[in-house]
Amino acid sequence: MWFRVPNQIFFNMNAVENLTQFPSTTTIIVTNPALEQIGHVDIVRRHMCPKTHVHVCIIPDAEPEVKVIDQGVEALNFYQADQIIALGGGSMIDAAKIMKLKYESPEADLQELAAPFLDLRKRVIEYPKGKAQRARLVAIPTTSGTGSEVTPFAVLTDKERGRKVTLADYSLTPDVAIVDPQFVMSMPKGLTADTGIDCLTHALEAGVSNYASAYTDANAMQAIRLVFKYLPTAFASPHDEEARCMMHNAACIAAMAFSNASVGVNHALAHAFGARFHIAHGKANALMLPHVMAYNAAVPTKFMPSPYTKGYVAHKKYATVADLLGLGGQTVPEKVEKLIAATEQLLDQLGFPRSIAEMGIPRDEFEGAIPEMVKAAFDDPSWRSNPRMPLMQELVELFWKAYEGRGTARLAAVQPQAV
Repeated sequence: MWFRVPNQIFFNMNAVENLTQFPSTTTIIVTNPALEQIGHVDIVRRHMCPKTHVHVCIIPDAEPEVKVIDQGVEALNFYQADQIIALGGGSMIDAAKIMKLKYESPEADLQELAAPFLDLRKRVIEYPKGKAQRARLVAIPTTSGTGSEVTPFAVLTDKERGRKVTLADYSLTPDVAIVDPQFVMSMPKGLTADTGIDCLTHALEAGVSNYASAYTDANAMQAIRLVFKYLPTAFASPHDEEARCMMHNAACIAAMAFSNASVGVNHALAHAFGARFHIAHGKANALMLPHVMAYNAAVPTKFMPSPYTKGYVAHKKYATVADLLGLGGQTVPEKVEKLIAATEQLLDQLGFPRSIAEMGIPRDEFEGAIPEMVKAAFDDPSWRSNPRMPLMQELVELFWKAYEGRGTARLAAVQPQAV
């Protein structure tokens, strides 16, 4: 096993000042129109080496499309850039990762590189090692959730083929991450809640992953603690500098955990539901989370075999989280129930809907979408590190639990040794 993180991470307020350490002849800043308008691009420019030629590549704030990537690569080649700065949320950073890949390795076939795999570290398809050009990638996140600034993942939308392409390789990880909370102080409350719960889901899923280790656990547990402590404050008091700073750090720390341990079935369900009904990723995660926690903590119908785990321990890992948060409980099942209840309370505090039904999606429309969503969730690589191997019927049941609403998430069964 191993634990990989970017070469350099700079964090806390004014961390962007460290850009002066990275000399560049020509830099392309990849960002969106809104961030340029509110002055974030100017802040970045001020802290770059004075002799650097800077060009700004404005792209839509959405999952990158093939056409957008091609335009970015064209700009990189035209200016012969030796540095790329990705300034934005997860989609913006993903776009810059793929632009860098195609700039350095023009022959890279994105469809081929997106071939499915069971373990990121053991795969048939290899990413190109020869580089036609070399450019440093500096990621500066402007949301506190995806953690894309330290992850080896990128998502691309191929509209012509009507599908999303997920790329995963440690070579995609940015060279430098600058986690500066001054870029998130103006995040609206809704985005604060969505990205914060995305961060929490990353940490909780990494914590019970079959690929978890002592190293990923340390990051996952710290991120969970920070979210429960600071997310309510960041949501209620957006200009609270400490809360914003801690949540920004939490997102990065959680991402270091799931970059090495991966996520789980919650993300598979959220991806399928979010894509079908056009629901924000954080909100989709929130709707699934308590039900998935109860599902993972119960006796599995079938569990995922892994050389990294000797037995089924998800329920015990959740109990450890409950202890860390001081939630009380004497037995493992009691602690798990208290953790689920605390998670539901946090979701209520952040104003998330308690059910899919509450969002106004008609029952018959949802029922009609179930087969498509179940297939999409089952095909999603996210669940392959989940402690429970989901059966098709179990995915159906989880979708219906999310439709009916939280407050019903309870342990279906208890490991005998957990009492």
